[in-house]
Amino acid sequence: MATNKKKLARVVNTHRANLIKLYSLNFEGSATQAIEQITTRAVERAYEQHGPPPPGEVMKAWVIESRAPQWVCRATFDLLIELDWLPNTDIEKAIAARFLLLNDYPISESWKALLGEWLELAKQAQKENSDEYE
Repeated sequence: MATNKKKLARVVNTHRANLIKLYSLNFEGSATQAIEQITTRAVERAYEQHGPPPPGEVMKAWVIESRAPQWVCRATFDLLIELDWLPNTDIEKAIAARFLLLNDYPISESWKALLGEWLELAKQAQKENSDEYE
């Protein structure tokens, strides 16, 4: 079981900053406006405590370095879902599976069909994480 958790974590943690890139491709404002919207969502959903948004140019660095804070990725995922975004690649499917569960989204039959094995791995990883803290 730990192998599944490690496999998913390796894929998601390495590539989760791709969510920012995907969002920026669908966002019509500036980088500053995008990070303001992401920060607002993060505070609304309690992914991050209230504070000023980071500078807009940091988004590009996060994508290039593949090192975005989890609160940014969680909020960005929410905003992508509102845009009816669907994952196309295996990497995107792994990320979507993890963040659907992490952000407490209902898992519809269409999500199950789309995400397949990645959703099962995400569920196993989530269960392993909760078992570690019981």
